[in-house]
Amino acid sequence: MAKEERARELAGLKCHAVWSCGGGVDSTAIALMIIQGKLSKPDLAFMTDVGWERRSTWDYVTGVLRPKLDAVGVQLQVIKTSDYAGNSLVDRRGFTVIPAYARRDGKVIKYSTRCSGPWKLAVAKRWLREQGVTRCENWIGIAADESRRAKGSGQQWFEHRYPLIEAGMTREDCLFAVGQAGWPMPPRTSCVMCPHQTNNEWDRMAILEPKEFARACAIEQELQRTQPGTYLHQSCRPLRERARPFQIACDDGEGGPIECNPFGQCGEGSCETAVATW
Repeated sequence: MAKEERARELAGLKCHAVWSCGGGVDSTAIALMIIQGKLSKPDLAFMTDVGWERRSTWDYVTGVLRPKLDAVGVQLQVIKTSDYAGNSLVDRRGFTVIPAYARRDGKVIKYSTRCSGPWKLAVAKRWLREQGVTRCENWIGIAADESRRAKGSGQQWFEHRYPLIEAGMTREDCLFAVGQAGWPMPPRTSCVMCPHQTNNEWDRMAILEPKEFARACAIEQELQRTQPGTYLHQSCRPLRERARPFQIACDDGEGGPIECNPFGQCGEGSCETAVATW
């Protein structure tokens, strides 16, 4: 009965359209839909700064997304997690909150992901309440081919909506739309030390974003001060070991080397790249 009464109470309140921007490909596609008039302008648009994102993410948000949204009257506001909660990698009980790795009884285990909720979701809800929002439809950027990730909110006042899934837009569709609009491609978004990153993603960071990779290595070392035996990579080996030199051999056809980049994309078609094996 209480649930039904609450539903009736909420039905009489204004439902705000709020957009939770992540700064990546899917969110950029939503921004494009808003600007092109394919999606109505939200009442509020925000992005949560948890304090661990890559610099490239914020460069894209401030250099591309915010100016383009400002031009159509949509202000993308940035909420700092540190204004509402802590963002420590270890909680008060001494448990690691990111999905890091460790060895137990000779086996590699992975900790549960317990960072996104307190760092992003809880902070966003507090901020929305401060803006006077008592009922809302929260837009989330998840592409149609990742619809398995779409979930209900579990709260009547804070409903989830997935515009890209509704539009049937896959991640490839999102990339195509961004390219067709002439926008620069958004970078890979994640916390710099996120253990969910693949080998290729770690390697690309080590080569293309060495400062960010060094930052991730430092974060791992700091985490190990209180959590010995905890690693960001599933091999349970220090992340800094992935920064060892890449051996690249390219033949110019006459037995001599030619200039190449670390991913074998020089266009000569004769690259042999030895990458990290773990």
